[in-house]
Amino acid sequence: MPGRCLFALLLLFLAWRVPVRADAGDVMVPMDSWIYPALDQLSAMGFLRSQVAGIRPWTRRECARQLQEAEARFAQREDTAAAAAAPILKALRREFGPDAEDPALVVESMYTRAGVIAGDYLNDSYHFGQTWRNDMGRPFGRGFNAISGFTARAGRGRFFGYVRGEFQRAPGLEPYSADISNALAWIDRIPEPPARDTAAVDRMRAVEAYVGVRLRGVRIAAGKQTLFWGPAEQAPLSFSTNAEPTYNLKITPDGYRFRGWLRRLGTVRTEFAVGSLGGHRYTSGPWFNAQKVSFKLTEDLEMGFTRWSLLFGESHPITARAVYRNFFSFTSPDSPTRFDRNDPGDRKGGFDFRLRLPGPLRDWLTLYSDSYADDDPSPLAAPRRAAISPGIWLNRVPWIPKLDLRVEAASTQPLGATDLGGLFNYYNAQYRSGNTNYGYLLGNPVGRDGRALEARATYKLSPRDRVEASYRQQTISSVFLPGGGRQVSGALAATLQVGESMWASTHVQYEQFRIPLLTGGSYRNNWSGWVQLTWQPGRQFLRALK
Repeated sequence: MPGRCLFALLLLFLAWRVPVRADAGDVMVPMDSWIYPALDQLSAMGFLRSQVAGIRPWTRRECARQLQEAEARFAQREDTAAAAAAPILKALRREFGPDAEDPALVVESMYTRAGVIAGDYLNDSYHFGQTWRNDMGRPFGRGFNAISGFTARAGRGRFFGYVRGEFQRAPGLEPYSADISNALAWIDRIPEPPARDTAAVDRMRAVEAYVGVRLRGVRIAAGKQTLFWGPAEQAPLSFSTNAEPTYNLKITPDGYRFRGWLRRLGTVRTEFAVGSLGGHRYTSGPWFNAQKVSFKLTEDLEMGFTRWSLLFGESHPITARAVYRNFFSFTSPDSPTRFDRNDPGDRKGGFDFRLRLPGPLRDWLTLYSDSYADDDPSPLAAPRRAAISPGIWLNRVPWIPKLDLRVEAASTQPLGATDLGGLFNYYNAQYRSGNTNYGYLLGNPVGRDGRALEARATYKLSPRDRVEASYRQQTISSVFLPGGGRQVSGALAATLQVGESMWASTHVQYEQFRIPLLTGGSYRNNWSGWVQLTWQPGRQFLRALK
């Protein structure tokens, strides 16, 4: 991994030295940036007609375009929403305005984070759950955990590059007992206990690193890069930030509008990705291909459709015929073995929407939902078998405009069909490790045959500074794990500016869980937390080097 970080840095340096016009507009904004909630807030208040939230990350070019659109609508309004939007627009203008043109190379941030987990914890969402979630697959364990890293972007003409490299340290995981390992092998239908790396982690890691080129209106990038497909804030069901970003090739055309009667489809955005997954054993070395299309039908309604699948890997050769079967076959062979060369792959579908509720609450309340189907062309074809993740967001509480409330749920248990335990959603008979990358679920950490509910209140001191309180509870079906399971947690978090270009973030959480297969009949609990300092030097760092 250190070699990959050095290679990415070399590419950034070469891009910087190419003697053409600088332009890093096609670099993606990291998913943990304050820019996403800021732009989401503007959209929820009616300042963005064309924003498509179901395909992220967005590029800096796209964020700047949204800012221009919001400023144009802001000039036409004088209401309470305009008063709430003014400081957001001012902060975004400093980031993307005409005076913020990038040099060829920018060090975006340098950061360090130290954390502790005290007590029994969970780090296996494929079976039991996760104590720390949606953290880009970073390792963690009982005791001291730490990361230190940087992010940097570069651009010259039509070429661009990005790297996030960090040093990661985490304690080793406790091994499962023989009884638990054997039970999991039986549950997963694998011939021997599942592999679990229990060694301590002390490594340099390229969390994200990619290079790309813009050809007319199409962005093409290759490397280790994030997919986040869905309107949920926490974790969509197909691709999220819960797992480490995958190595993939991603093709993203600019948003466009059809002509003629097809203009009714509104703004259309699409994305195509093909890549590989790691940490799989049964079957090892799988690839995935994924396509997403989202329609902004009106300024209030967005709808998106996802199609993706696992394919190739051990005993599944990479051939043109295999690709053809994956895209055009509508049946699967009835094979009891995971080594079936004729298997077309583990195909999945998704559907999501986001709606600003009509009427007097239009600029206040947003309803959204994500859904996921295994072995069905779309969740709409068999909704009683689908996984679903609805949410509702009050972007401003009346008389407390800096406070917003959000409630999200997630369920991979079938809503009305027979509960198949852990052998349906996020599982496949050919690819037993399911939708994971290095052991972490690609989608929502609710896991297999689980249900979760999370409520979150956020008080925004400024567009970048905020205080949050959240509560989450999750259950696991007894059809999946003997005795089922329950996990409850509460957390407080804050991000505050502590210097001209320095921010401090903190997170404190209490968690309690009872999973009979793992803990017997007793309840276990833990306290955990971390503190992070982030310096965002921007152009200051380059000026200091000269």
